[in-house]
Amino acid sequence: MNPNARPSHADPMRARSRARRILVIDGDDDVRGILRDRLTALGFDVSVESDGTSGLSRIARDQGTNPFHGILLELYLPDTDGSTVLQEMRTRFPSVPVIVMADSLHVAALRQAMNAGAKEYVVKPFDSELFRRKCLRVFLEGKDQARTASQ
Repeated sequence: MNPNARPSHADPMRARSRARRILVIDGDDDVRGILRDRLTALGFDVSVESDGTSGLSRIARDQGTNPFHGILLELYLPDTDGSTVLQEMRTRFPSVPVIVMADSLHVAALRQAMNAGAKEYVVKPFDSELFRRKCLRVFLEGKDQARTASQ
């Protein structure tokens, strides 16, 4: 065995989250950048889209070859209502979990989105630790996995 050889695999949780692709759909450039950075720091492979139409197109295009494992979706997008995107997601890609986001004035809409099939919601401006826990729990599918990833 070569003592200089690198291990053949990374930390299992980091490898699992790295393999998990997340799509962020948000109309604000700054917010997309922040979310991309935070999710990347958690080990996810992150792509971003600025509106619902391009987001749905991206999901459909990548579904056969390199599917997304989760969506972070702003409810108030420049081109369409995020609820419409959520509804389309539930119809076309029901196994892909969605976390919806909106500012604190729209908590009722976030709760409605949960009733319509979102797995979780985040209120902007969001608490960093709460955001981290929710993303790990939803996108890694389990509290035990999320707890292990945070260590």
